[in-house]
Amino acid sequence: MDETISLPPSLYCRIRCKLKRAWRYTRARLHAYRFELVIFTIVATVFLFPFVYHTIPAGHVGVLWKRFGGGTYTDEVFPEGYRLTLPWDTLHIYDARLQTTEREVQVLSSDGLLITLALVWRFHIVPGAAAHLHKHIGPAYPETLIAPTVGARARDVIAVNSPDEVYTEKRLKIQNQILESVRFDLHERFKQPGESITWIMFEDVLIKGMTLPPGVQEAIVRKNAMFHQMEEYSFRLQREQKEAERKRIEALGIRNFQEIVSNGMNDSYLRWRGIEATLELAKSPNAKVVVVGNPKNGLPLILNTDTKEPPEPATKQQGQKKP
Repeated sequence: MDETISLPPSLYCRIRCKLKRAWRYTRARLHAYRFELVIFTIVATVFLFPFVYHTIPAGHVGVLWKRFGGGTYTDEVFPEGYRLTLPWDTLHIYDARLQTTEREVQVLSSDGLLITLALVWRFHIVPGAAAHLHKHIGPAYPETLIAPTVGARARDVIAVNSPDEVYTEKRLKIQNQILESVRFDLHERFKQPGESITWIMFEDVLIKGMTLPPGVQEAIVRKNAMFHQMEEYSFRLQREQKEAERKRIEALGIRNFQEIVSNGMNDSYLRWRGIEATLELAKSPNAKVVVVGNPKNGLPLILNTDTKEPPEPATKQQGQKKP
């Protein structure tokens, strides 16, 4: 048989009364601290909001670092927009747009002269590889990775060229050599084992300016001036040769013309030339006197071709009356 335990009525009443008093006290305390709890919640939310809500600007990407999740999260790179994270995690933002860096680099030429190059290079990170770049290099990659690489490759390329070549015709070729060397280093030498990811796309390397030792620079300028002067003299000689050839051909044409005319000079030719001269004279508006020569050939003899009007006839003597 089941036995039930029954409490005395007095003890049951005491326990019930104590529970009611405890509940009333707890409820009163909760009502008393409700305002403080609301204030605490608002303050905590405002304090934690920057660590939870992140904005990724245009042209940027985000890389998540998890404190309790294995560090850098390399499986995903977050695009521009907003992102919510846990307060103890960190979202690193990287600029994925085209960036420009200008730096002066001192190099030695093939003959041991010190040259100061003003280099400008343009690059941008590969958005999908931003997490690997953050894990292996970090946000200071322009100074820790790119600048030393460009400086080293520029020294290697300039070391096999003379100042004259860098200063004049081989400048574009040298720029391309530096660019290819930098691209090779960034893609082959700095990648991690087992990875074939390109972190940075290098667009170009430009030689904005260069500073040579004063004496060398002046000598190169004089050499270039003399070179262009020699080129000018060469063109002058060619011009004179062409002019001499032109005069020779002209003299040959005149001689041939005279030979042809002297052999074919007859009355018919002279008559034809006379007719042409008469026609041209008839077309002229100027006053003229034409004296016809030999009646057989009718060749004209032009005596007066002055454009002035003929003088008026002299007036009659004074005192003479008009008829």
